[in-house]
Amino acid sequence: MITIVAVSGNKNSGKTTLCRKLLSELEVLGIRVGYIKRTSDEVLSEKGTDTGSVSEMCIGAVLWGRDGLRNELAASQETTPSFIASIYFPDSELVILEGGKDLALPKIWVRTEGEEQPQYPGIFMIYDRCGNKDSGLVYSGGEEKEMAVRLASLVRGKAYRSAKIYFGDRPLPMKDFIADFVRGSIMGMLASLKGGSKTDKTIRIYLDSSTEGKK
Repeated sequence: MITIVAVSGNKNSGKTTLCRKLLSELEVLGIRVGYIKRTSDEVLSEKGTDTGSVSEMCIGAVLWGRDGLRNELAASQETTPSFIASIYFPDSELVILEGGKDLALPKIWVRTEGEEQPQYPGIFMIYDRCGNKDSGLVYSGGEEKEMAVRLASLVRGKAYRSAKIYFGDRPLPMKDFIADFVRGSIMGMLASLKGGSKTDKTIRIYLDSSTEGKK
């Protein structure tokens, strides 16, 4: 089952900005993610257009242009977050849904300055850019990485530890089984070394390419 977490808040609270930061951090952690934005605006092509007339038939339509693709599907009783995720993000581990404060989903609430404690159900994290940490649920600006790690633990388990390889400053994309293999191989070799059994520590390995081929 795909985990779906809503990023909710009042208008102009900074939901989209937080979503972008979380998606970026989750990608670095190797989590396969998707993104849904819920809006009160109408999003389908107008009924008088070619695409709109097809969408009215509840048949999926795709607009294919020079800049990419856009998929349209008329709303039905099946239009739920889980349905959308299963159709458009079947291989994702986690989907971030922007908006949806009234939906029955686990939520990150983006709080505005001076706002009282939100009363919507499912809130397990609060994001306060002003740094007003008045409860254990609150994360402030600059702690998006910590929030992403917590989200990663929802889909990988509480013992989630990432294995990441960087070429310079760029992370190397790896599938789960490759990351597990890399981590297991390194931990196995280090376990035979003095002090190498301290697996509760963050381990950093640096390979200097400038010494390659030198004796």
